[in-house]
Amino acid sequence: MSNVTIVDVLIGNIKEDQMLLNVLEAKIEEARVEKQTIVNRLKDYRKDVSVLLKYADESKKKELEELGFSFSETERGLNTIASATYDIIVKAKDNQLTNAELYDAYVKSLKNKEDAVNYTEFNIKCRSLFNTQRLLRKKGTEPKSSRTDIISLNGRVIPKEEPEVKKK
Repeated sequence: MSNVTIVDVLIGNIKEDQMLLNVLEAKIEEARVEKQTIVNRLKDYRKDVSVLLKYADESKKKELEELGFSFSETERGLNTIASATYDIIVKAKDNQLTNAELYDAYVKSLKNKEDAVNYTEFNIKCRSLFNTQRLLRKKGTEPKSSRTDIISLNGRVIPKEEPEVKKK
């Protein structure tokens, strides 16, 4: 007959719980690594959404908002002038205007015309739209002026030109 004491039972319980604790800590660390991987993917999705949002219709934007994505100016990283300018281009025919037309449309969009910034400051405030490639700029007919530059929405569908038929 073995001589198992209450102290031996206690020691056995302690050893077993220490082993279980080590197993659980390994599982927790594994879960922490998996969680970080998922968090990083979600951050990448946030970047994807900010770039691809222009292709989403209202129902998809609503669905994205329900998933926790916000499209406020601060979230989109745009100041109020850039945000208004972006909206003007989105609503413009063929999603493009000259820079002068864009500035004029910005001024017309204001309730109080005295709130408008000057042309130079307007261009400075809109730089984020070009830096993030939401808008594209094509040099216009006047090399020394930006007023004739063509400003267009990045990703818009450019109509194909019909190929010339060669005469024999």
